Amino acid sequence: MNTFLSSDQEALLSRYRAFVQEHVLPNAEALDDGSYNVRELFAALGQEGHLGSAVAKEYGGQDGPFINLVLLAEAISEVEPGVALTLAAHAQVIELVSKFGTDKQKSRYLPLLARGECIGALALNEENAGSDYSAMETKAVSKGGKISISGSKTWVVNGSVASLVLIAAKFEKGEDKRLSLWLADVENNRGINVGPNLKKLGLRSAATNNLTFTDLELEPDAYLGSTNPETAADDKIVNEAIQQAFDVSKVVVSAAAIGLLAHALSSSVERARTREQWGSNIGKLQAIQWKLADMSTDSAAARLLTYRAAWSKDGASDEFRKCAAMCKFFAARAARVHSSEAVQIFGALGLSQDEPIEKMYRDSKTMEIAEGTSEIQKNVVAQQVGA
Repeated sequence: MNTFLSSDQEALLSRYRAFVQEHVLPNAEALDDGSYNVRELFAALGQEGHLGSAVAKEYGGQDGPFINLVLLAEAISEVEPGVALTLAAHAQVIELVSKFGTDKQKSRYLPLLARGECIGALALNEENAGSDYSAMETKAVSKGGKISISGSKTWVVNGSVASLVLIAAKFEKGEDKRLSLWLADVENNRGINVGPNLKKLGLRSAATNNLTFTDLELEPDAYLGSTNPETAADDKIVNEAIQQAFDVSKVVVSAAAIGLLAHALSSSVERARTREQWGSNIGKLQAIQWKLADMSTDSAAARLLTYRAAWSKDGASDEFRKCAAMCKFFAARAARVHSSEAVQIFGALGLSQDEPIEKMYRDSKTMEIAEGTSEIQKNVVAQQVGA
C-alpha cells in the first residue's frame, strides 16, 4: 500500500481546504454556539459535490474512494471539528442505504443525501441501550397494514437538523422480536418529537438530540432493505449493517482528530516561536521542544493509521473493522493528549475561551467517546486479532 496521498488526492485536499476557508472559517464560532445552521453548510458542500464522493454515480455521486470523504473531514476539522461529527452521522446513513437499501430506497434518498438537500441521522442509542442492542426498548409493530414505532432515543447526532432518520427498533411479530432499521422522513411527521440540542463538552456544532417516537406510522417498505418486514433480515444481519456504518463513522471521527491535531501543532509551534521568557522564545527550552516533537510524531502516526483504515475499506475490506477501531482510539487519544500539551504551552492563555486552544481540548475529549468509546474500540481490535 502507498501510505502517501497521490497528486490527485493532494489536489482534492487543497480544494477542500479552500472550501473550508470560504465557508467554514467565517462561521466557525457561530457553528459552535449554534447560531449558524449547519444545513446551510451542507447545502454548500452538496453543491460542490463533496458530500457525494462515496455515492454511486447512478445516484448523483462520484463513486470515489472512501479516503476522499476522510480528507474532507480532516480539512474541515482543521477549523471546526464538530462539523466532522455531523458528517460522520450523515455518512452512516449513506453507507446503510447504499449497502442495504432497496433500489427504490436508494433512488429516493441517495441523490438528496449527496446534494446536501437532506441530512441523515441514525437513531440507535437509548438510555439503557448503548453498545448493547439487545437491551433496546423501541419497538415496531404491524397495525392495519402500517408499521407503528414507539420509543425514545438519546444522543442522536443530527437529530434536530436531519430530514431523514434511520430508526433502530425491535420489530415485534408475536413472540419474535428482531432488530430492524426503518427509514423515516422527519419533516411534517407528527409521530416524531425532537428534543432541544443537548449541551456537550465539545464538538458542539454537531447538533445532538433526544428523539421520541409516539405511534410513528410508516409504510412497510420503510424497512431498510425490504418491502416486506415480515420476511426481513434477522438480528445478525441487521447488527452487522449497524457495525459497518459505525466502522465508517469511526474513521471520519479519526480524520477529525488528525485535523484538530494539525491545528494544535501549528498553533503550538507559533506560540513557541513568539512567546518570550528569560530573554528568549520558549521554543528554545527542551521541555517545549519535546512536547512539540511528541505532538508531531503522534500526529503523523495518527494520520497514517487513519489513511490506512480509509484505504482498507476499498482495498482490504476484511481488515477494515480492525483498522477503523485502531485509528479511532489512537487518533482520539493523541488529539486529547496533545491538545492538553498545547494548553500547557500556551499557559494561562490556553485556559481562555477567547482562544481556540481551550476549545480543542474540549473537542478532543469528546472524540474519545463519540461514535464508540476507546474501550469499545480496544475490544474490537482484540476480537479482530483473535483474542
